[in-house]
Amino acid sequence: MTDFDATRFLDAYGLRATRPRTMIAHILFADGRDRHVTAEWLSDEVGRRGEPVALATIYNTLHSLVEAGALREVRGAAPGTIVFDTNAHPHHHFFDETTGELTDIPAGALSLSGLPEAPADKTVAGYDIVIRVR
Repeated sequence: MTDFDATRFLDAYGLRATRPRTMIAHILFADGRDRHVTAEWLSDEVGRRGEPVALATIYNTLHSLVEAGALREVRGAAPGTIVFDTNAHPHHHFFDETTGELTDIPAGALSLSGLPEAPADKTVAGYDIVIRVR
C-alpha cells in the first residue's frame, strides 16, 4: 500500500478522521504488513514522529479500531498486556515467553473439537488460542 489514504481507511470503518486517528492508522496500516503492537509501543512511535499524543487517546483510538473491526485485541499472551493485531481475520497465536514475541498461526492450521456448551442464554461468538512457547 504505497498510496495509503488514512482518511479513506478510517471512513471505510465508519470512524471520523481526527489527527491522532489518521496518524495511528498510517503507522499501523500504511505498509500493509501485519503487526502486533501495544499502546505503549504505539505511543513511543507517535512521539518519535514528532506528534506526541496522550496515551489515553492512543488507547481510545485502538479500542475504536477494534470495535470497528480494523484491529483485533489479543489478551492472554503476556500477563497484564493487551496486544493489538492488524490482522483482523480469525487466527490464533504463538507467544514466545522468552522474547515476548507474538506470532500468527495461519487460519486453518489449528482445529479444535469438543467445544463446551456456552452458559445459559449465551452463544459462542468465537475463540482465541494463544500457545506459549520457549
